[in-house]
Amino acid sequence: MRHICLLYIAVVAVFSIFSAQLHAADHLDSPTVQVDHSVDINDLYAFQSPADPNNVVLIMTVNPLAGVVSGTAFNTRAVYEFAIDVDSDARPDVCYRFYFAGARGGAQRFIVLESNGRIAGTGITGSSSRLRNGGMVTAGVFDDPFFFDLNGFNNGLAFTGVDFFAGANVSAIVLEVPRSAIPAAAVGVSARTVVRGRQFDRMGRPAINTVLIPSMRKDLFNATAPVDDVRNFSGDVRATLVALGNSPARAAELTAVLLPDLLTFNTTSSAGFLNGRQLADDVIDAELQLLTGNPAASDGVSANDVPFLSVFPYLASPH
Repeated sequence: MRHICLLYIAVVAVFSIFSAQLHAADHLDSPTVQVDHSVDINDLYAFQSPADPNNVVLIMTVNPLAGVVSGTAFNTRAVYEFAIDVDSDARPDVCYRFYFAGARGGAQRFIVLESNGRIAGTGITGSSSRLRNGGMVTAGVFDDPFFFDLNGFNNGLAFTGVDFFAGANVSAIVLEVPRSAIPAAAVGVSARTVVRGRQFDRMGRPAINTVLIPSMRKDLFNATAPVDDVRNFSGDVRATLVALGNSPARAAELTAVLLPDLLTFNTTSSAGFLNGRQLADDVIDAELQLLTGNPAASDGVSANDVPFLSVFPYLASPH
């Protein structure tokens, strides 16, 4: 028993050390989000359903290293929101907002509201429910779909190909809606969490805040609306891109693509990143190659530790 207890203490200690450095995709990307992991957005996914091309799937994950560093519950004082811009002005036109009740019997009830406040559906964590528009929804604990050599990243990009997130869990919201519910094919998707009326965290493409925004401005980035990104953060992004080895001209071109921070997605296409983001997309390699101009750049991790599902809810079961 003593050996088991010592092993448990060692595992917790290791995860605690790494949690301070867990600046991957968007896990714990700024000082403020480390205060409450339940509203720290880890990753955002948007893709055409592999089971039905007429449907769109949106996934938001929170609670990094759920059950070890973080809890597994959703915040009852927060709003979890998928925001969709359909007219390229970086302002949300279609929204789905999630509200969670306190846990009872180990599960939380939740409600999904549309932009106009109409109830799109309800559910209980750990199970799937149908929406009023024919879509599906679920929320709960799943395998963390993100795969990345975080230790190599923290060691000056000395990648070893070891997936830090193998065996890790997250809390996730999975929403599948008919494509007809979105009044445009080419859209920009973002996720955000709001606590007591104030935006707490937000995410579009992976690693924008983590890699491109200076440490002292990461909280400001998370609290800012995408419509203000170009004005507020273009200088930061250009400077970082130049520091990564890009010419000023290429840095300016990339900045114009990366801001505002929205996950651009053509809902009629089954292509992956940079068209939306599918679960199996190796976004780290894609972004390393984009940001450095090196077509061979890679962290050596090319797939998740467990296979994803081809049907709803698409995420793998928790460890």
